[in-house]
Amino acid sequence: MTTRMTSKTVTFRRPFVLADFASLAPAGDYVVETEEERLDSLTAEIWRRVSTVMRVHRAGATECRSVDPDELHEALMRDGAQDDPAAPPSPTSARSRLARARRFATYPARSRIR
Repeated sequence: MTTRMTSKTVTFRRPFVLADFASLAPAGDYVVETEEERLDSLTAEIWRRVSTVMRVHRAGATECRSVDPDELHEALMRDGAQDDPAAPPSPTSARSRLARARRFATYPARSRIR
């Protein structure tokens, strides 16, 4: 089976955290590597993601940590959207959760129909 590795550099302007990270990661440039394998198909060239790894520098050493690509994308979107207060918050941000809680708390109580 044929595999390929793609690499890209992502930049966080602010500290961030992902689910598998024990602590806040500092802002900076990070290399993200994605490994894909080719699926046998007669009609099209199809690649399936096998793994996504982020290189994290800690205490002079480089760690390769497995990350969820969707979670990484969401973290990058949150990082980029912080400069624009008019942009809608992501559904998982603290500001969005607070707004949902306030909307829920302001609903009038339903009266019982008898």
